[in-house]
Amino acid sequence: MRLFIEAVMDDSVLDAVWQVGERMRREVSFPESAMRWVKRDAMHLTLRFLGEVEEAGLVHVIEAMTTLEGSGRLRVRLDRVGAFGGRRPRVIWVGIAEDEGLEKLRGVRTQLDKALAVAQFEAESGPYRPHLTLGRVRCQATKPQLASIRSTVDAAPALSIESVVARVALVESTLLKDGPRYRRLAMMEL
Repeated sequence: MRLFIEAVMDDSVLDAVWQVGERMRREVSFPESAMRWVKRDAMHLTLRFLGEVEEAGLVHVIEAMTTLEGSGRLRVRLDRVGAFGGRRPRVIWVGIAEDEGLEKLRGVRTQLDKALAVAQFEAESGPYRPHLTLGRVRCQATKPQLASIRSTVDAAPALSIESVVARVALVESTLLKDGPRYRRLAMMEL
C-alpha cells in the first residue's frame, strides 16, 4: 500500500486554496496546456510521506500516530503561491507562513518522525516544506511556457488563508490514469 499521513484541513480552506489555482488558470497569459492541475478532492497537506508499506506495517504506523493524540490543535496560515524548480518550475504550490503555526506543525512532524523511527521507518531526506500542491508542470512545457508560469507565480498576490489543524489521517494513495485516488484509513485527534 502506498501511504502518507495528512494534516487534515477544513474543506472551506481547501476550497479557498483550489480557487487560487482556478484564478491562475483563467489568466490570459497563463499556459493552461503546460499544467496538470490537482483536482479539488485530491488537495491535502502532507505531514509525512511513507511510500509503500506492507499491510502488516499498518498497525505500527497507527501506533506512531497515536503519540500525537492530545498534542493540541494548531493554527496555520497559508500566505503565498510558490514553485519548486527555480526558473524551470515543476510544482506550483500554496505555502504556509513562517510563523508560530509552522513551528508547531514542524514539532508535530518531528514527534511523528521519532515515533515512526521506533517502528523502523526510515526518515525522509531533506527538510520538511509543508505546502498544498496546485499543479504540476508537464515535462513537455516549452521555455516560453515555463517563463510565463514563473512570471504568474512571481506576480501572485499574497494570501491570508487560516486553518485550524485538529486531526491527522493515515491515507492510502492509489495511482490511476486520471490522477491519484485517496482513501483515509485512520484518523487521530491532536
